[in-house]
Amino acid sequence: MKEKDENKEFLNVKEVSKLLNINEKKVYTLALAGKIPGTKVTGKWLFPKKELEIFLRNKARQTIKRFSSKYALNKNIVLVSGSDDPIMYMVQGLFHKMYPDFALFSSSVGSTEGLRLLKMGYCHVALSHLYDSAAGDYNFTFINNLFDDPDDIAVINLFYRSIGFVAGPQEVTSFRDIVDNGFKFINRQTGSGIRNRVDQLISQENLKSRQVIGYNEEVYTHLDVVESVLNGNADAGITAESVARYTNIYFHKLFDERFDMVIYKETFFEKGVQAFVELVRSGVFLSHLKSMKGYDSGYTGNIMYPVK
Repeated sequence: MKEKDENKEFLNVKEVSKLLNINEKKVYTLALAGKIPGTKVTGKWLFPKKELEIFLRNKARQTIKRFSSKYALNKNIVLVSGSDDPIMYMVQGLFHKMYPDFALFSSSVGSTEGLRLLKMGYCHVALSHLYDSAAGDYNFTFINNLFDDPDDIAVINLFYRSIGFVAGPQEVTSFRDIVDNGFKFINRQTGSGIRNRVDQLISQENLKSRQVIGYNEEVYTHLDVVESVLNGNADAGITAESVARYTNIYFHKLFDERFDMVIYKETFFEKGVQAFVELVRSGVFLSHLKSMKGYDSGYTGNIMYPVK
């Protein structure tokens, strides 16, 4: 009988519940959401055993990978990864001053990569501002598509910020200006939130990326974009107002965007992560935001929810 069970190709809900060590209601939820392999036959769910075993092995590998961030937390190290913003340079100093027992390390790798690293367990906080033009909202669509169970994730607003064209020697207000004048554009890396909006803006103007000179030339930070325009390597780029306003080059505002922190709920109450969240919600951080150009702290520290 045991040998027969081991050779079964398909499992029922009760057997999957036992295999995955979750209740039967959760099995139905995961199946309906397409999170585990299964099919409904004559009103009953059946699940391919081999594919479920692969699913289990993948989950186990994710747990092992997450050990790296767990180890860092145990050593009072907070790892932040994802989108670039100049405010993070200030945050590192403030964090160490307010919580000297902790160390904060951040890497600017782009919103998409930050979310991927969070999923892999290589950081505690991902910074993201990915915009879904169809939904008219930030981050949630990308979280839903990437994470096995989006309910495991908390999204907290860091700030809103102003984004626009920087240019020299003359002002640029659209990609049509860039194309018609033969200006050279400096782009951000694939997967970054700005690159995501660049592609949307080009499409909205009924242009093709190949028409934009310099489209394939990429940099990783807002400061790099401004530097490229200042030193004459590019005529225009898109960056945060907070960087552009400290130079004498043109800035043309395009939109305000929501910039969020994305955190696993299971690590949200860890001391290091809580210290980082407390810093963001502190009067010190809010006063810094209010003193700088191009930031709005109206929702800073608030937990955000998807638009239904």
